[in-house]
Amino acid sequence: MTTRRNPMDVIEGFYCSQTVWALHRLGVLPRLEDSADVTALAEEFVLDEQLLSAVLDFVHRTTDLLVREDHRYRLAPSCRPYRRIAFQLEKFLGAYGPVIAGAAAVLGDPGTGPGLRDHPSLARAFGQLEPRSPSLTAQVLRAWGVTSLFDLGCGAATLLVELATADPDFRGWGADASDAMVSAANQRISRSGLDGRLRILRSDVRELGGLITRPDVEDVQALYGRSIANEFFADGGRSAVDVLTELRELFPGRLLFLEDYYGRLTHRPPADGNHRHALLQDLAQVLSGQGVPPPDLPGWSRVYQAADCTLVKAYEGHNDDISWFIHVLILGRQPTTNMPPSPAGADGVPVARSHALNGAADAAEAAG
Repeated sequence: MTTRRNPMDVIEGFYCSQTVWALHRLGVLPRLEDSADVTALAEEFVLDEQLLSAVLDFVHRTTDLLVREDHRYRLAPSCRPYRRIAFQLEKFLGAYGPVIAGAAAVLGDPGTGPGLRDHPSLARAFGQLEPRSPSLTAQVLRAWGVTSLFDLGCGAATLLVELATADPDFRGWGADASDAMVSAANQRISRSGLDGRLRILRSDVRELGGLITRPDVEDVQALYGRSIANEFFADGGRSAVDVLTELRELFPGRLLFLEDYYGRLTHRPPADGNHRHALLQDLAQVLSGQGVPPPDLPGWSRVYQAADCTLVKAYEGHNDDISWFIHVLILGRQPTTNMPPSPAGADGVPVARSHALNGAADAAEAAG
């Protein structure tokens, strides 16, 4: 079960988050991938040596981030490569930190929550993340024979670049509502030399129908959304149904791969096990106006059914204290002919065939 904290734990947690965030923003933490002396660090970053020494000692004593050797510090082996830690810091403290800090105001006026989310920090988080290659997501898409994809909420275009790099015939489009994300995506595509095969649009998933320029239905074999559907549950899921309905009308009969997570906060009864990551994500979503997604496969299935979409397969996994999935849908009721055979040993579920996946790299991004 998730650990309950006493008042001093709560205070310590606040102090830890603020000092670690400060060291991250200053550049001290990434510097500690190599061992460094406090005096040298203070000179390098133009910081007060006595205060820096105290802060590093506090972080060392209260977290498992640092290893201390006399007056030298370095990142603990479990915290390398640092970009994995940096992703979580930029996401939860940078992007959602202002939302949590503004909880008093948001509780009185929920409409202020969405505006507190720091989108540039979220873009930095996803822009620096380098998932394992081949990623589990790419493996699933290849198993379904996907060679042209429209990535909804594409972020920094990590998946599109991976797929296009591995397959010279692959074509892809991405859409994201954040200017910062679109910029990060275009930079990644340009660095990879894939400008001719990948195109990024600046658009919210709810505004695709109004776009003058978007990929033709005939050119799009499948659509994909990572951590995009969970944004539409503040009203109990009605908005999620509306979004899926519009996608069905725009791209009828196409496959839609949704990668997301099972929510925990406010759902009864609470699930067994440790769900710390899920609870953190849920609280950030609630206060930023996104709501908590369904806690299980049947809950998500009801959303799909309400949008007249067909769930044909569910890949599921649990790691990093969060339960996540890739659901494969048909946008409509008609059957598809390019379904791969069910994996050996897959367990049957009421509305889909389920297959367990394991991959911490993908779990980190499934709840954005």
